[in-house]
Amino acid sequence: MNDWMRVGLLALGLLTVVMPVGASAAETKIEFASLDHNQHYKLSGTLYLPDNASSPVPAIVLIHGTLGIDQRGELYRQPLLHAGIGIFEVDFKTGIYMGALDRPKPDTFLPMAFAALKELRKLPSVDPNRIGIMGFSLGGNIALRTAMETNVKQWMGDGKGFAAFVMFYPVCNYFTKDFENSGSKLTGGPMVVFYGSEDAFGEGKAVPELKSLLAKKYNFQLITVEYAGATHGFNLDAPEMTAFDPAAKGSRVHIKWDSEAANDSVTKVVAFLSENLDAK
Repeated sequence: MNDWMRVGLLALGLLTVVMPVGASAAETKIEFASLDHNQHYKLSGTLYLPDNASSPVPAIVLIHGTLGIDQRGELYRQPLLHAGIGIFEVDFKTGIYMGALDRPKPDTFLPMAFAALKELRKLPSVDPNRIGIMGFSLGGNIALRTAMETNVKQWMGDGKGFAAFVMFYPVCNYFTKDFENSGSKLTGGPMVVFYGSEDAFGEGKAVPELKSLLAKKYNFQLITVEYAGATHGFNLDAPEMTAFDPAAKGSRVHIKWDSEAANDSVTKVVAFLSENLDAK
């Protein structure tokens, strides 16, 4: 039985868990600083914790796409909380960039992402050894880069990085080039990538190529989930749009909500993180 079949079977058992039943969650705004002392951004995030947890819980750092915090975070929030997984949804846009034209390169955000990890490890309500990362588009690319040993060493020293990685359409072609040129290895934590075959950033080709590279050259099994016909941002429940982005094919990215793909991804995300963060 392959990895994703096993996760899929676990997902079936979690169907009653991931459906929201109206429970609330404790919310706390946390302000923090980048690990790069040359970055003077005022960073913040909102911590959501499961209700009535009797012991430290696993958690994820959740990073938005270029658009900033939007409905995508809400889509996964209650299902993850019901599964006993906390969420630290960070804001890496406010005061940093306005849009695709002035968006910094993904590596710029690494000391911010690892700073968020360190913030979570300070909290008695969070298990410091069971913290993952999840991101959409830009956030997914950042999450991929936090899985590189060289980046963990640079910003965490001898400290451990994230325990599990969930990426949505993370613009793999740009990551793959930088990863190969870096000479770095991966930390080895479990990773899953969700993407649509009609993604304007070429994920339909780039994700399978990255999966093949990691398997052949590094003996690492990347879990991938492709949704036929789905576009970039298929899990953004908003009016269909086409936006300018210089990184996309033809500098245009088409975004269209796909309820079937989005709902399926919720179930699979909860299953993946429940297993790999050992959620109770």
